[in-house]
Formats: sequence, structure tokens, C-alpha cells
Amino acid sequence: MKIKTAIFDLDGTLLNTLGDLCDSVNCAVMRRGFPAVTEEQTRQRVGNGVRRLIEQCIPENKRTEAMVDICLDEFRTAYNERMMNRTQPYDGILPLLKKLRKEGVAVGVLSNKYDVAAKGLIRHYFGDLVHVTYGERPDVPRKPDPTSTLALLRELGGDPATTLYIGDSAVDMQTAKNAGLTAVGVTWGFRDADELKQAGADALVSSPEALLSLFESGMLNVDAICKAFTARGFGFTYFPTASEARSYLTDSCKGKSVSLGGSMTLKALGFPEAFQYGTSVHWHWVRKGEYFQKPDIYLSSANALSETGEIVNIDGTGNRVSATLFGPKRCIFVCGVNKLCPDLESAVERARNIAAPLNAKRLGVKTPCAVDGKCHDCKSPERICRAMAIHMGPPLGMEKCEIVLIGEPLGY
Repeated sequence: MKIKTAIFDLDGTLLNTLGDLCDSVNCAVMRRGFPAVTEEQTRQRVGNGVRRLIEQCIPENKRTEAMVDICLDEFRTAYNERMMNRTQPYDGILPLLKKLRKEGVAVGVLSNKYDVAAKGLIRHYFGDLVHVTYGERPDVPRKPDPTSTLALLRELGGDPATTLYIGDSAVDMQTAKNAGLTAVGVTWGFRDADELKQAGADALVSSPEALLSLFESGMLNVDAICKAFTARGFGFTYFPTASEARSYLTDSCKGKSVSLGGSMTLKALGFPEAFQYGTSVHWHWVRKGEYFQKPDIYLSSANALSETGEIVNIDGTGNRVSATLFGPKRCIFVCGVNKLCPDLESAVERARNIAAPLNAKRLGVKTPCAVDGKCHDCKSPERICRAMAIHMGPPLGMEKCEIVLIGEPLGY
């Protein structure tokens, strides 16, 4: 793994703590005759420390320092009693942390939650999967001040160049920037993608699985990849999340005739159902054997992309690769970040030894690669890799040939 150190936020990143936070706030404010707060109000107010949370939940005309102190004490008492009632790790977090531990990544947690609660939650839910936890402490500035971040990084023995700072809020992104770290925003937490992007997120991920790919490959140099493809004449667009790419594709295809070959990537993106009204769709998975080779747009994925600007595809029948070479006015290759390889040689290797065996296994064909996951260049009558196309540039006569790269793993 290229990334050696990770610093995680807690609430909204590792744990969904919203229910217990809301219940505890209401225990404090309703006892004083103030209106109850909703989970949505709590979600919008967390992230800047519990004192700020309590301040915002007290009516403005009653918001004295003394009243904040009283409600804060009552909140802490209530939260200590119930902070593990409804709180749960987000789906995929435990497998992610276990994988990081196995790979030797040093993991720390930095939270604006008061220190005792932060440490208690980490100990209860994650045990020794987290090496060091810092919560809010007296006389230490809260996030986004970088003081605690840099102290935590030193204790973890981390290098800023190989460290990711991962959180769900603008405060987290600002903290990362202030500490000189790479900021990764997660979209499953308490804030939306727009807030994270505006706060300077270097990358956005919508699942722990997508986050893991950043540890395995390091941060994408999107500018360099874009230059490699555009220098060869391809169009190139990058989207951090699958939802953003899906919106681009539906807008691009609206009112056009569109043909699709078999693609687990496109299926994962929700096509053909995601197409808008007015799009004429031809997909042989819907109507077996229907091949429309002269659409306005042909949508495909690729088995591999090289960072030097080539596209590699393997096919059995040939309808998929042939449609990327001749017929359509425009061809769009839609690929998850897992398809990227350093060079053409490794892209061909990926197509033969990762994509083809996985597809053979999925289709239930009787080939050696379906059994052991390795290409044997077999002579099996059920062999599905019978043609390989390598795009070194857009086919002559095609109006546009472009790559849509998505910062999440998709397909094979």
C-alpha cells in the first residue's frame, strides 16, 4: 500500500452517532423547558465540539454562558449513559480497518467530541484496530486548528506525503489543509458532497470500499492521466463519485440513440434504467442478440486503462469491442478507478488475468481461468476471450471517443 498513515474523524465518518447525540441533547434542553431538536437539526450542528452543539440547541433569547454550562453538563451525563444505545459503525468500516491493520497502516482518530467519550467509543467498537485517539481536550485548540492533527501524526510516526486525513465535514477538510495533509471527504456522513468540495476536498468517496482503493493505489494524479489521454486525441472527464458520473451520462444521452454492450460497470451505475425519457436504448442484455451498431452514442466500459493513455478490452463474440471501433458517432468508455494500470503491458495483464477470469466465473463457463483466476491461453470451446482491442487513439471518422473515469471501484 502506498498510503502508510490514516487519520479519521469519528462522528459521521467511522460511527453513525446521530441518534444518541440527538437523544442526549434533548435530555439536556427539554429538562430546561426548551424545544426538542430533531436528528436533522443535530446533524447540521455537530462537528465543532459539544459546547457549540449545545449553544445552537438553546433558544437564542435563553443562550447565556451559565445556561450553556448547565445544559452541557447535563448533556455529558446523558451521553455517557446512552452513547452506545443507537450508535453503530457505518457498513464496511470494520472490514476496512481490519484490512488497514493487516497491511500495516497506522490508524488514528481525531474528533471534536470530548476526549473521554471519543476514546470510549473507539475502544468499544474498534478495539486495537485504532492505534491512537484524540478527542477534545482542555487548553488544546479544536479542529480545524492543526495542533492536534500534527501531534497525532507524530505519535503515529506518519509522513504527510503518505497520510490521508478522512472526514465528513468542511471542518475536517479545513483541518487537513491546515496540517498540510491530503483531504478525503466521505459522502456517507453528516454533510453532502458539495460542502466537502467547497471546503477543498482532494478526493471524495462514497463507500469504505472506494476509500480502500486510495490506500492501495495512492491518490490519483488526475491531471497527468487526463493529459495522457487527451494527448492521444481522446476526450477525458473525471468524476469523484458514481452518482456524478451517472448524471453526466444521462444528460449526454438524453434524446439520443444509445447502444450498450455487456458491462458490469454500467449495470452498477443503474443503466439502462437510469436513462431519461427520450433516450432510445439498445442493450443486448435486455433483448438477447439485439446488436445496434450505428447509434449516436455507444456506451462501454474497458477491462483496463493505462496511465499512458491506452484502452484495453477483451471480448468473446466481438460485438462489444467492434462497436468501440466502428459504427457509432460517439463512444464513451466508462471506467472505475480500479481499471487503471501504470502502462500498456500491465493493462493487458489486467485484462487477461483479472477481468477475463472474473467474467468467466460470473458466466459459469468451463474454462481453467474460471477455476483458478489465471489466464492459461486455453483452447476451451467456451473461452470468452477471443478478441483484444487496444485503442491507441480515437478511430478515424468517429466524432468523439472519450473516457469517463470514476473515482470509485466499479465492475471487473
